[in-house]
Amino acid sequence: MKMRSWMNRFIVAAALLLCAGIASCEKDNNDHEPYYVLWFVAHVVDEAGEPVQGILAYPEGDSFDGRTGYSDYKGDISGFAHISPYISGDIIFEDIDGEYNGGIYESVTINIRDKMYGANNKPDEWGFTGSDVVDVGNVVMTKRK
Repeated sequence: MKMRSWMNRFIVAAALLLCAGIASCEKDNNDHEPYYVLWFVAHVVDEAGEPVQGILAYPEGDSFDGRTGYSDYKGDISGFAHISPYISGDIIFEDIDGEYNGGIYESVTINIRDKMYGANNKPDEWGFTGSDVVDVGNVVMTKRK
């Protein structure tokens, strides 16, 4: 089951890179906004270490295009975005479903800027600076009091 989950993530990441390659062939001029492709994965748990489903995760800042992620019943979450390489690097985890997942949780912000290696590259002629798959790790959600 775990292998299947990573295989799905690999397939999605490969499709993302293929799309980025196709889009880069549509050159119309050299005046492109720099962009960076961020793919992130995380595991969301509560204070007792139990998985939390229904948590929304998204990168801070403007997103040109992308998909936010929601944690599944096992607490696994993944998402991607085409974003400015100059953002802070914060990923925001937010409980948007209220009591449905067993409680109302405080939002959590985790900075991953030090793992965004591709964002530090000089933009190419289409504005692409690079891409990374970032494993955020365990994200511990705290219930509101």
